[in-house]
Amino acid sequence: MPGGRLTGTRPGTRQPVRSGRRTPNNPSPAPPAPPKVARVDLTPLAVPHTLTHLKPLLPPPPARVLEAGCGRGALAAALAELGYRVTGVDRDAGMAAAAGERGVPVIRADVREVSGEYDVVLFTRSLHHAEDLDGVLAHAAALLAPGGRIVIEEFAWERVDRAAAHFLHDNRALLVATGLLDADLPTGDLLDAWVDAHDSLHRGSAMTAALGRVGSDPTEVATGILWRLVDGRGGAWVEPARVADALDAIREAERRRLAAGMLPAVGLFASVRR
Repeated sequence: MPGGRLTGTRPGTRQPVRSGRRTPNNPSPAPPAPPKVARVDLTPLAVPHTLTHLKPLLPPPPARVLEAGCGRGALAAALAELGYRVTGVDRDAGMAAAAGERGVPVIRADVREVSGEYDVVLFTRSLHHAEDLDGVLAHAAALLAPGGRIVIEEFAWERVDRAAAHFLHDNRALLVATGLLDADLPTGDLLDAWVDAHDSLHRGSAMTAALGRVGSDPTEVATGILWRLVDGRGGAWVEPARVADALDAIREAERRRLAAGMLPAVGLFASVRR
């Protein structure tokens, strides 16, 4: 008889019991699903990308930089390594604590509560949430030394067209299908879904216009940023170890399409001088 050695039968049945093997009625337990991770440390990808476009807008070290909405402090720490005197400000206690662990001096407060004098006030993907856009920028301008600069890194969500909406959706769908990302996929018109999800945020054009009201000598640089938005709002990464490679491939795909004129440049760096 093929198979393992027979050692008997179950009571009330003629089904043989095989030693050393599980039967179909007693299968091996399924391996546990990997934990979902809402945030993945993308510092090795994101910080060099930001610095490439940010450094031409900054005065040389050791300029005094206040980063408003510094988050976990990755960029602030990188600027400090370049010789800048950096102070972070974030009103979230957890974010401020994480930035402090990187050795960044941090003020836990709203930026409008900060005093002092700085050569640069830097907003990194935080200004689009500002409840009082003009008020925040007016206070930032008041913190600047003569000749100081307000610099922003943002995304101009209104520049997303149908091609960009499909680029985001298709890459997100691939990440979901391959098990790297757990996220909802929009149904219906993809561009309408994008607008509905972002219409409460300040447009890039509104932020640059507000900058112009508090400073002069405006500078604006358009960049790729879709690769940093592909996880969607509320998505959770399932396999963190593979995320960086996947996003790097998407970033390269976006770069090629930008160069070919197939996608709009949604990323936005801008500055004004006091």
